[in-house]
Amino acid sequence: MKTGKTVRNAILWGILSIALYLALFLNQKIVMDYFARGGIYAIAIIATALVFSFVHGTFANYFIEAIGFKPVTKK
Repeated sequence: MKTGKTVRNAILWGILSIALYLALFLNQKIVMDYFARGGIYAIAIIATALVFSFVHGTFANYFIEAIGFKPVTKK
């Protein structure tokens, strides 16, 4: 993958990650009201964790790739 495209993807996924965290923290009361209900609302907790994990993990992958970290290979 080209470096320019990698950097662009890192920036886009980083912005999305920041937006998710801002939405979560700025609406903390509403989020806690729903998450504390239990029952079927437990799915919301799991779905939120999966979305955050996917978005932040994708950002971290592109960021590490953009700054040039490569795995060590033994010869």
